[in-house]
Amino acid sequence: MRGLSLVFTTDRGVFSHAKVDPGSRLLAETMALPEQAEVLDWGCGWGLLGIVAALTWPRCRVIMADLNERACALARANAARNRATNVSVVCGDSGDALPDRRFDAVVCNPPISAGRRSVLAMMEQAARLLRPEGAFWMVAHTRKGAERLQRDLEARFGQVQRVRMRGGYRIVKALAPVAQGGV
Repeated sequence: MRGLSLVFTTDRGVFSHAKVDPGSRLLAETMALPEQAEVLDWGCGWGLLGIVAALTWPRCRVIMADLNERACALARANAARNRATNVSVVCGDSGDALPDRRFDAVVCNPPISAGRRSVLAMMEQAARLLRPEGAFWMVAHTRKGAERLQRDLEARFGQVQRVRMRGGYRIVKALAPVAQGGV
């Protein structure tokens, strides 16, 4: 992926434990980050997006966050295994665990199975966690409401664009977060 040779340990109870999710793979291959960004991999699972970001843009500082303690342990182990030294892992809700932090980019394969309300809350929180010039990168499956989620992003960000589509997945980039609290 992106010319990197990566090895990951995964486990049951963590999203996409048997193989790399095609949506996450597409996002990892598509995201474009500033050279020295502060990046949040939100809902990192076992760490694919954050580790790819850290190794592709080695001057970035990457925080990987997840609610699942097993996912956090796997993300830490995978970062060490792949020598991603510019990564730290936070276990807990990003907004609560990182209340004073702001990021240049947030990358996310949102937990669609957790329900629309959860995904909308993540969008609103992402808008608050980003710096004004920051970008929110998200992947969604077309058959799981990607068009509607893109419209939902438009209520929370000044600019939203579909960057790429493949295999039923859409990569969406959102810029210019709307003022605190969203719409």
